[in-house]
Amino acid sequence: MEELVSYLSKRRIIMMGIVVLLAIIAVVVSYNIHLTPSNYFGGKYNTTLIFGLIVYKFIELPILYYLLIYRHLVVLRKNRHYEEVLPKLRKHAKLLLFLIPQGNTIFGIISYKLSGNILYFLFFSCIALITLYIIKPNKINLQNNI
Repeated sequence: MEELVSYLSKRRIIMMGIVVLLAIIAVVVSYNIHLTPSNYFGGKYNTTLIFGLIVYKFIELPILYYLLIYRHLVVLRKNRHYEEVLPKLRKHAKLLLFLIPQGNTIFGIISYKLSGNILYFLFFSCIALITLYIIKPNKINLQNNI
């Protein structure tokens, strides 16, 4: 159990570093290459689409957390035989720790392309960092000791 917790903690820190690195690269690129906002539908719905992406991300992240980690933690709390649950939890936790930076980076790129403003990309990067900070693998070890 401690091996899984330490592995996921290291992976979480690596993913946080990747998000910070991508944000730094995005800032450097935005200063060197100026991007004009897209004119899809005359540019009339760009901000609406960006705010829709933000709302979607705030709805998606708790659902992903529930589907990929929380339900396994409930099984661990109720069942002392964690040998069946541990491989699924490891796989789903790795997937979640990958999906958070990946999804926020893609949404940040889309919003940057729609607005031409790097602040939206940095906003999605901050969402990824906060989410990765909130998800603590130490909860897995504490749930089993109850």
